[in-house]
Amino acid sequence: MTDESGVFHPGNHEAEMCYGGEADLHKHVAECKKNPGHKGFIPLKDFNTSCLPSRYHDDELVSKTIKTLAAITVQVKTKFTSLERPEFYPGTQVPYPCYNDRGSHVMRLGTGRVYDVYKYTESDRTCRCAKCQVSATPSKVWGEIRVLTATHVVFDASEARQTRCVLGFDDNKSPVVCLDGWGVEGRPDIERDWCWLSYVTCDLELVDELNKMCWRFKDLLGEVSYKYERFFGVDKLTVIVSHPHGCPKQVSVGQLTHKRKRFGFMTRYWYTTCTCPGSSGAPVYMLGYVEWSYDHPHSGSNSEGNYSGEWSF
Repeated sequence: MTDESGVFHPGNHEAEMCYGGEADLHKHVAECKKNPGHKGFIPLKDFNTSCLPSRYHDDELVSKTIKTLAAITVQVKTKFTSLERPEFYPGTQVPYPCYNDRGSHVMRLGTGRVYDVYKYTESDRTCRCAKCQVSATPSKVWGEIRVLTATHVVFDASEARQTRCVLGFDDNKSPVVCLDGWGVEGRPDIERDWCWLSYVTCDLELVDELNKMCWRFKDLLGEVSYKYERFFGVDKLTVIVSHPHGCPKQVSVGQLTHKRKRFGFMTRYWYTTCTCPGSSGAPVYMLGYVEWSYDHPHSGSNSEGNYSGEWSF
């Protein structure tokens, strides 16, 4: 919650902790106390315009935007907990996630979104992916894929190097592509709770496809915002694509309830959109809200509801 002075008090984080490995996940789904029955989640394959408020039922533009967002949403699997995690959130006595797991190899699951893709064709550096590191002729043409997630899911470089990004996990039969982490951009940002993961690959077909999807998503956002900006104050439609409990992609639809700013520009949002452990780091999309840039990762829940990390919008 946030007190009268505007100080934010963290609630429960929503990374999925698997102390017994992935075998725990079925038990976590069945025994979930956050959202028993998971009625608010829609499997990606079942999502269509009828899952949205009636205003959008005949508009493929909105459905296409959300499905494009889903295409660049990824599962994040971490198998190490940094020794550098703090005991408490800064300036509080609230325990910081996973402090007691420092140095362990407990599996932690979250969600993220491909944010930027870079292709290097004239670089002095060769590809640093696992395949190229053991090759006598590493590729001179390669790509870097940046994924946005929450800091409490992946804290620093020591965790990032043991973090796997799973693309394409749309259902239990869909083919997936796994990328192993290389590092993070910048220092851990605990207060804003967002983290940039860096992945490298010489799979140029994947690089080009993800780059195309990222640009497609941005173009669609502009079209949707132009068309529906005037309705945001009415609908406050808020959509999240995530991997709750490590499951295949699920879409959840709800409404923005309120927001608060820190320093006059750092903004955090609260919403009714369903989330569960495993949803941490998932992209939060508010349809038509031009003040907001779709960049906030889901962070957790407290007495005020589900909330995002902070961003400067």
